[in-house]
Amino acid sequence: MPTRAFHWTLAGLVVFSFVTGKIGGSWLAWHMRSGYGIVTLLLFRMGWGVVGAREARFASFVRGPGAALSYVRGLRAGQREVPAGHNPLGAWNVVAMLACLALQATTGLFSNDESSHEGPLASKVSDAMVDRMSSIHGWNEYAVLALVVLHLLAIAIYRWKLRLDVVGPMVRGTSSARDLLVAAVLASLAGCATYWLVAVYPR
Repeated sequence: MPTRAFHWTLAGLVVFSFVTGKIGGSWLAWHMRSGYGIVTLLLFRMGWGVVGAREARFASFVRGPGAALSYVRGLRAGQREVPAGHNPLGAWNVVAMLACLALQATTGLFSNDESSHEGPLASKVSDAMVDRMSSIHGWNEYAVLALVVLHLLAIAIYRWKLRLDVVGPMVRGTSSARDLLVAAVLASLAGCATYWLVAVYPR
C-alpha cells in the first residue's frame, strides 16, 4: 500500500506541477507547493527503497543491463511471467524517473521565474547559479515528459500487445503492519526534512 500511495500521489503531483507551471501567474505558488510535495515523496521513496517492503527495495529489483536484456529476450520468446515487483527492464525506467524528478525538484528550489516567484534556496547561491538552475529546470521538464510518455507507452504495450496486467498490481494489494509503521515514520521524517529545507533553512 505505501508503494501504491507513493506512485499515484507522485503521478498526480507531477501532472499538477506541469499544468500549473504552464499556466503561470498566481498558479506558480501552487506549482512550488506541488514541488515541495514531490521533494517529500522522493525523500520518502529513497528511504522506502532501503528499509521498506521487500519488493520495493532497490536491492530487490534494480539489476544490471544484462538482466534487462535477458528479460527482453524472454518476452520476445513468449515468456509472460509477471514478477512481484518491478521487472528488470521497468526497474531502469523507475531509476531514470526518480533521478530526473530529483533533478527537477532540486533545481526548482534554486530557480527564479524573473517575475515574482523564486525557489526558497535561491537567495543562498549566486545569481549565476540561480540562472543555471533555472535553465536546467526548464530543459529537464522535457526529459520528465519523455519518461512519462515512455512509461505510458510501456503500459499500453504490456496491456494490449503482451496481454499482461501491470496496472492492477498498482491498485490492489495489502500491506503488513510493519510496512505501514515504517512508511508512516519515513513519511513523517521526509515531511520534516522538506519543511526544514524550504521554510527553516532559508531564513
